[in-house]
Amino acid sequence: MKSLSVLATRTLFAAALLLPFTSQAAQIPSFKATFDIWVLGFKIGQAHQEMNCQNGDCHLSSEAIPPGWAKAFINESAIEKIHLKQSDEDFKWLEYKKFLTREYDDRTEKKTYTLIRREDLDKVEYVEDKKFWPNQKQIYDVISMAYGIQYQVINQRPIDNIYLQDDKIQQKITFSTINESDEIDLPFEEAVQTKLFAFHNGKIEAELWLLPELNYFPARIVILNKDEDRKIELELNHKPTFK
Repeated sequence: MKSLSVLATRTLFAAALLLPFTSQAAQIPSFKATFDIWVLGFKIGQAHQEMNCQNGDCHLSSEAIPPGWAKAFINESAIEKIHLKQSDEDFKWLEYKKFLTREYDDRTEKKTYTLIRREDLDKVEYVEDKKFWPNQKQIYDVISMAYGIQYQVINQRPIDNIYLQDDKIQQKITFSTINESDEIDLPFEEAVQTKLFAFHNGKIEAELWLLPELNYFPARIVILNKDEDRKIELELNHKPTFK
């Protein structure tokens, strides 16, 4: 007759096999980073981005206010605030708010855009215009998109079902280049080894470079807005500060 201790051990082992396997996902840490903004080959200012996370609750902000002389190239400044939830399962977009200011010769125009994931309606809502779109699992605005891709890459998860959301459309993005090795020069370091991702949808064409040595942090992103035929490039101008 087997001892009670042996039977107990085997019972516990069998029970463990029935439990779901869980693994802790790699997390994007809180950070501060500054990107140079390039338009038409001219550096027209900087975008300051910062993310603060506590217990998986993340607040990402981006502030881009070009200097006065740059109005000949771009006449708008923007403050964007994004709420996300980071867990072992995903990097989930919850809300986006944009405060946009446009400067004209005779007036200043201000506008606010708010996009919210409405779990109660299973929709994404553009609050100011009362528009709704489907509640996709992986959806990001143009700012958080780079970090959403970063999260998927550092956790070796697929990036084939990501949607871009703004106040006009919600559209799935298609990748033409994924994780391709590339070398770029940055203001703080030359010949930096990166991973290149290229993607597009009906509104944009974009290229994103991630830095493997910095946990795949975004180093450069180039976005072409097809509707406006305008290309903007953001380039990391020094190593980010992680908190």
